Amino acid sequence: MLSSPRAAVAAAFLIHSTASGTWAPRLPAIKESLGLSDGELGTALVGLAIGLVVGTRVAGVPVDRFGSRPVMRAGFPLLAAALLLPGVAGNGVALFAGLLVFGVISGALDVAMNAQGIEVERVLRRPILSGLHGMWSVGLGIGAGVAALAATLDVEPLPQFAVVAVVLAVASLVLLRGLLPAEHHVREDHERDAGVTALWTVPLVLLGVIAFCSFVGEGSASDWSAVYMTQELGTSAALGALAFAAFAVTMAIARFAADPLRTRLGNVTLVRGGSLIAAAGLGAALLIHEPAAGIAGFALLGLGLAPVVPITFSAAGDLDARATGRLVGRVATIGYVGSVAGPITIGWLAEATSLRTALGLVVLLALVIAVSARGCDVNQMGRSGGMRAPRARGGETPGRPRARA
Repeated sequence: MLSSPRAAVAAAFLIHSTASGTWAPRLPAIKESLGLSDGELGTALVGLAIGLVVGTRVAGVPVDRFGSRPVMRAGFPLLAAALLLPGVAGNGVALFAGLLVFGVISGALDVAMNAQGIEVERVLRRPILSGLHGMWSVGLGIGAGVAALAATLDVEPLPQFAVVAVVLAVASLVLLRGLLPAEHHVREDHERDAGVTALWTVPLVLLGVIAFCSFVGEGSASDWSAVYMTQELGTSAALGALAFAAFAVTMAIARFAADPLRTRLGNVTLVRGGSLIAAAGLGAALLIHEPAAGIAGFALLGLGLAPVVPITFSAAGDLDARATGRLVGRVATIGYVGSVAGPITIGWLAEATSLRTALGLVVLLALVIAVSARGCDVNQMGRSGGMRAPRARGGETPGRPRARA
């Protein structure tokens, strides 16, 4: 059944984000139990960032050689086990190491599950990747909800992580059996790789730039929206938190709606239109400088950026279907750099000017996405709404499995 691979990869996105969402809200408890300063905790979190970048860089080759399915089937139980590492850390160095390991596994699985999603798109001949990223947003909320409940009940982080790890490991073993098999990737004749376009080509770099700009916007909203509301606009902490909530909710909703729009409008129109909405929404909010405008501005930022990353990943994979893992991995690496460097840069700019001025960088980068949107044209929609696969030499369509009944 065609629905089985789609359901399996949707479950993968849900499990992946639930793992991420369940530990991050417990950082205050971990910080307190280890007696870490703010700087020491920040240093430990650098381990996660390094791990994510390393994971996205190393995953491409095994995904392309053996297929995304075996990488995911082996990787998700490991991710569940790695969830215990922040809970058992006895000091800042151990926390750094634990988050580094978690980041490597998480980043590698990010590449694998996006590659699997692109493979399923090719089978179904219609876009689904934005909806899969919407499932990731749902899982993040589930993980955060579990963490909030555990904190309310005064449950220590380690027991919570252990229970969640068992549930996610079992879920991955059961729910991921429907993933597309590796036979669509494995190549006995390595000479078929001779023409693979897995190098740093101009189209790939352009997609990376688009992903980078979007990740900067997402990371800045996560780290600075509440601070902007409370510090610049003088709101309460509760109202400040509402700004990021609005961003997260509109992004999740828009990602579920983006795939049908992508079929009707195409990649370029959707990315360009979304980025212009994001720029106009946040830009107007910064100019109006009122709480209601701030909440609306971050909501429009989430709405507009929602389809950008899924489309860039899908377009990168279709630059050459024989190198989906490597191509997606390189775009993801650039994107993750943006998610780390962006919020840090916003902080530096805010220190030199003001947070209101610094957030103008997000508006500027959204306009860069709009200007660069033509780079997403590699996987454009045909008039019939079907997805065009990349053509190999001689007219052969590489990497495309036959549709199943």
